[in-house]
Amino acid sequence: MKRWIFLFLSLLVLALPGLSQEAYPTKPIELIIPFAAGGSHDLHARVLASVAPQYLGQPLVVILKPGAGGAIACQYVARAKGDGYTLLFGGTGPNTILPQVENVGYGMKEFTPIALINYSPALLTVRADAPWKTAAEFVEYAKNNPGKVNFAHTGIWGASHFPMLMIEAKTGAKVNFIPTEGGGPALLAVASGNADASFLFAAQVLPFLRAGRVRVLGVTSPSRIDPIKEIPTLKEQGIDVTFVMWRAVLAPSSTPVVRVKKLREAFKKMVADPSFKALIAQLGEPIIYMDGPEFLTFWRKEWEDVSKTLAAIKK
Repeated sequence: MKRWIFLFLSLLVLALPGLSQEAYPTKPIELIIPFAAGGSHDLHARVLASVAPQYLGQPLVVILKPGAGGAIACQYVARAKGDGYTLLFGGTGPNTILPQVENVGYGMKEFTPIALINYSPALLTVRADAPWKTAAEFVEYAKNNPGKVNFAHTGIWGASHFPMLMIEAKTGAKVNFIPTEGGGPALLAVASGNADASFLFAAQVLPFLRAGRVRVLGVTSPSRIDPIKEIPTLKEQGIDVTFVMWRAVLAPSSTPVVRVKKLREAFKKMVADPSFKALIAQLGEPIIYMDGPEFLTFWRKEWEDVSKTLAAIKK
């Protein structure tokens, strides 16, 4: 009898979620991107996908789901089955700002962080033939000519929209906002002259900047960034605005602990991969890795800071 009881208990333990040595993953994993092709999220995700199979044992399939400032992708993943096969490549705009200003049906509790890949400042980018040579000149013009600057952005309250709202609140400048589906379309709008300006990111802007198709007037970081050290910060130009956008892998909160652990281990190895480092460097972006629990602390602090900033903007 004791032998049968022991066998029954052993089988029960093996069946418990998180304790069994299950084979995972056994099929490709989808990484959902909240924005359109050509944006900084898309470019970073392609680099992740290039090294993922050797650490996951399966392909990482990049799927673009743009729209509603990133809310469509976030809603999709928040509602997805928590089996570890549907992940979100989240960001500041759709995951920290938007849920605090719109009824999008998700917040922090719908997601379990896997890994922060990096964060970077936004670049105030204008068309190549724009009359402004500095961010200060741009802001002064937008203040004296309200609504005349056509400003492309990646969605309301997104990472290109929010910094401009901060500038408006601080300076009294007013622009005409033009929504697009992501950083790629916003950049093309500026480069083609269909928009005057946008806040974009180094990964997408640098090739256009080097080709002379756009001009960068300032960065939203506390200090200047590589590889464009010659571009001053907004603060250096008398504009008291700082902002960074993070890029992190998130899973639905219902994902089993054992699968979350495997994902965290795999993405930690991906970020340390030499080819990953080299490709991210080619994008002109840093690698700022945080494991899931560490990033969760960072995210909570950011949520509180953004809440205070939103209160100031809405005054």
